[in-house]
Amino acid sequence: MTLLTAFAGLLLLAVLLSSLAHRTVLSTAALFLVAGFVLGDGALGVLSLTPGDELVGGLAELALFAVLFSDGMRVGWKDLRTAWRLPGRALGWGLPLTLVITALLAHYLIGLGWVESLLVGAVLAPTDPVFAAALVGNEKVPPRLRQLLNVESGVNDGLALPFVVLFLAVAAGSADLHLGELGLELGIGIVIGVAVPWLAIKLEQTRWFAASTQYEPLNALAIGLLVLALGKVTHGNLFLAAFAAGITVATFGERQRASFEHFGELIAEVFKLAALLVFGAL
Repeated sequence: MTLLTAFAGLLLLAVLLSSLAHRTVLSTAALFLVAGFVLGDGALGVLSLTPGDELVGGLAELALFAVLFSDGMRVGWKDLRTAWRLPGRALGWGLPLTLVITALLAHYLIGLGWVESLLVGAVLAPTDPVFAAALVGNEKVPPRLRQLLNVESGVNDGLALPFVVLFLAVAAGSADLHLGELGLELGIGIVIGVAVPWLAIKLEQTRWFAASTQYEPLNALAIGLLVLALGKVTHGNLFLAAFAAGITVATFGERQRASFEHFGELIAEVFKLAALLVFGAL
């Protein structure tokens, strides 16, 4: 209840300051992050959370899923095919180089072992889509850069996750690295992310189904929730599933994409700000 009260009050404050933040360098994301730190155990002790709390993991997962789903809707498959060169360089060269450089710094400056250093590199190398969303949605940022960040930040978490799990397993001394399971999770995530929205959009296009104007924005929301639920049940990669689902909606359902765009961005923003408040408190 304390967390809900704090979030509601900060959300109202963010809304009241949003016009000023839009015109200046102020950031509503930074507001929630700093407020979480001030209210957390490190300062006032109003919000008492631990990394192991179920709320922490669940909220972070929901925030990342919502951001990736809404970000995926900004680019259809046609856009990806025509402008893949820059994101391809970022993913093919930038991501592994950043991972290696970060691991070298962790090893030689901090003194971590090589496995732990590679783990730190795998965790920190991907561009965070929650923070990148502020740039992706800002029209002052050049379109090519926005598209680069949007595609790269959406795909890189799914690419880096197997390495994070792999290095974790090695660091823990596990004899079985479960490589087959990791590959299966990635594959299932992509299949769910493509198949569910494609089928839902094709059903709506038949003569037996049609969404009313009032319910149209809920179509993509229902698709996103179904992708999330199926990903949980099948243990598929939720983040690749979310981004693939967004791209699929943008590719095959232009009307669904347009009706959900503003509504979806608001949902993603609420989850993102809540996750930042919790992160700050930790």
